[in-house]
Amino acid sequence: MVDRSARLAIIVLALLGANMAAAAAAPDHLAGTLPPVTATADADARRSAARAAAWREDLDVARDEFLRRDRSYSPAARADASHRLQRLRERTGRLDDVQIAAELARIAALAGNAHTRLYVLRNRGHWRRYPLRLWRFADGWRVVAAQGEASTLLGGRLTHVAGRPVDTVFASLRPLFAGNDSWAQYMGSYTLTSPDALHAVGLVGVDGRARFRVEQEGVARSFALSPSPFERRESAEESWWYLSPARDVGPAWQHALGAVPLPEFLRGAAVDYRFLRCDGDVIYVQFNRAVDTPGAETVAAWGERLLLEIEQRPPQRLVVDLRFNTGGDLTKARPLVEAITASPLGRERGRIVVLSGESTFSAGITPLAVLRGTSEAIVVGHSPGDGTDFWAEGGNVMLPNSRLVLHYADGLHSYSGHARAIGLAEHIPLGLAVAYLAPDVAVPWLWADYAAGRDADVEAALGAPLRCGTAESESLPR
Repeated sequence: MVDRSARLAIIVLALLGANMAAAAAAPDHLAGTLPPVTATADADARRSAARAAAWREDLDVARDEFLRRDRSYSPAARADASHRLQRLRERTGRLDDVQIAAELARIAALAGNAHTRLYVLRNRGHWRRYPLRLWRFADGWRVVAAQGEASTLLGGRLTHVAGRPVDTVFASLRPLFAGNDSWAQYMGSYTLTSPDALHAVGLVGVDGRARFRVEQEGVARSFALSPSPFERRESAEESWWYLSPARDVGPAWQHALGAVPLPEFLRGAAVDYRFLRCDGDVIYVQFNRAVDTPGAETVAAWGERLLLEIEQRPPQRLVVDLRFNTGGDLTKARPLVEAITASPLGRERGRIVVLSGESTFSAGITPLAVLRGTSEAIVVGHSPGDGTDFWAEGGNVMLPNSRLVLHYADGLHSYSGHARAIGLAEHIPLGLAVAYLAPDVAVPWLWADYAAGRDADVEAALGAPLRCGTAESESLPR
């Protein structure tokens, strides 16, 4: 027989369990100012109605402020997006916050334009992550960095997520973001490591716990991971940062590259731009971001110094590395790039080598297009994260209740010349007519090369590894 105090304890535990279950059913890490979870049935009903109303208000803002302003949708895609927004508006009471956000992401992706997007993982951190980071090499997904319990998976080739083959999971996540195959792979490094993305496609519960299976030296290992403690982030985080121990991403992160000497492009992962004199009469230019580094040399000043170096001591080869350049302000480096193309280097086939990768994107694509279209440069590596024509610029729309951010695009960049041919106004006319951006020399990035500290792109271009000057000769402080 249970006495009164024991019965009271059972009732209290039951109520606590019910409240915890209610909280789990409506994840609140992205809820912004959405109504909080309460314990009683009446309060829960009021909360549910208020939450649905708040989401409907957000979706109305998405329709009126985001969809109306974005210019990248085709007429058919815009009609589809409007229809799906209305359907989502009618289902807000039956979906949790993550599922609603995921459908918003898919609606943004209907534009087929990688700049038209919902900020939940890369540009903002509004969705949870697991304590590991991935990269898609030519021979599979690999764990390149990890924290805590996930560190046992470092270097492993990922084969399964939540009990399903990783390629199947990746395919189910791809509709969350638009983009070509290169950019889809880059965004996959975010979505595959997000419990909220996996929950959105029905692969894990709201607690986010999932099992990751990897192969390490022929041995299969499986590990169940919980989400990392959530910290809302309002700035960008690039997946490529985690490829290099030279980039400070926090003391708790361990890297797959341990004691291996880093190749130059990974050694320079901590700076936005630099150039080095290297053996073989080569100048290596690493341009990771088209922004002025705070408190350091501006892009303009750096570019003037580089041009002076080229003029005074012309190199035999100039290597321009854009592999990690995800964008910024294309006007920052425009004078530099146009001066390079007009130099004697630009008039002789192959004296300028441009290195491109899947994270070459947005304003990072502009110098690639200019160098290909107006010089005799050769392009080596991997196809970039967008094509010759795309919409960018625009602005952000913050939804008033969830505080989620949608980005609309309204500035056309047409490096193919197609826009001029049909009378469309370009954001900044460059007069280019570039047919394609795929590399002249395609080089697969294999895990074995990365693990050995080899830069296969550079070796394919120059026939030998880069051996450059000391840190004192670099353009910018770290």
